[in-house]
Amino acid sequence: MLRTVSQFMLTLCIVGVVAGCAAVNKPAESGAGSSPSPSIQPSASPSAAPTAEPSIEPEKQTAEIKVYAANEELDNVVEQQVQVAYSSDLELVQNAITALQHAEGEGAASLWKLIEIKSVLLGSDGQVTIDVHLPDESRLGSPGEVLVLETLQKTLFQFDFVKSYDLLVDGDSADTLMGHVELEHPTRRP
Repeated sequence: MLRTVSQFMLTLCIVGVVAGCAAVNKPAESGAGSSPSPSIQPSASPSAAPTAEPSIEPEKQTAEIKVYAANEELDNVVEQQVQVAYSSDLELVQNAITALQHAEGEGAASLWKLIEIKSVLLGSDGQVTIDVHLPDESRLGSPGEVLVLETLQKTLFQFDFVKSYDLLVDGDSADTLMGHVELEHPTRRP
């Protein structure tokens, strides 16, 4: 008798599970004779944090910009064209500086490749503030330092909205970048 009751209970459980699965997967029918199926709604507790709506990211634009590198002899500046995607003026400037670090190719060498960019900011007054760190291997002599600053200036001032830039070394307004050429704080558009 116990075995018969156990089998009956097992059969009843299986039928219940199958019926429950069928009810969950069955689409709701609309009509005069149908009643809406109950649904479980989570209750909002007063301590529940509001959910943030997904932010809508602005559509990216693309632009062909100029970036500058040194020639192989490290005595002149070479212009290169690159495509960048951006959604704001700040992102355009950041991407231009990143491209400046990678501006290499046939006959060109990036002088920014070993310079670490800590931050790039764009103020409402059109001033770009760039904070860099200079590892020892990134330091150059006087002619190299002149080219580093020239490539930065030409890259930034191609954008009409950039009125000036301030180049900081490890957060400080240093007198020179690499010990040879005096820095202005800020450097204004010529």
